[in-house]
Amino acid sequence: MSTCLACGKPTINPKFCCRSCATSYNNKFYKKRKKKQRYCLVCGEKVTNRKRYCDEHNKQFVDWSKITYSEAIGKRNYQRNSRIRTLARKDYLKSNLPKKCAICGYDKYFHVCHKKPISDHKEGTFVSEINRLDNLVALCPNHHWEFDNKLLSVDFPEFDYLHS
Repeated sequence: MSTCLACGKPTINPKFCCRSCATSYNNKFYKKRKKKQRYCLVCGEKVTNRKRYCDEHNKQFVDWSKITYSEAIGKRNYQRNSRIRTLARKDYLKSNLPKKCAICGYDKYFHVCHKKPISDHKEGTFVSEINRLDNLVALCPNHHWEFDNKLLSVDFPEFDYLHS
């Protein structure tokens, strides 16, 4: 019977009594890898994480403030406005607007809803115009359904406090 190299307990295994001891013993000899600072391959500007290019030189980067509604929906037949809704949620979460239902105050879960529906906008409207903060409101799922089915009106006084 041999003894554990890390803690000294008797063990059947030739070196360690458990995985924890093996890990702690072996990690003493190897330094942790430091994250390298990365720079854009074109201009040398600092970039984050695993990026190779800054936003200006990245061919896949999309500036949504310059994209129109017709360009955003493109050739999609299914869930045409899903990208616009996703961007609306991101914009709303970044803002300092209340993260709860504007009607009942429920704050466990909420939907970000467009007061003027996305489909009511003209094809040349910019996505940034559709997703303006004064066109967005947080509603719980029940009130969102009521709003979409014309049981609630945008003229409710609860909506007024959001953007005053």
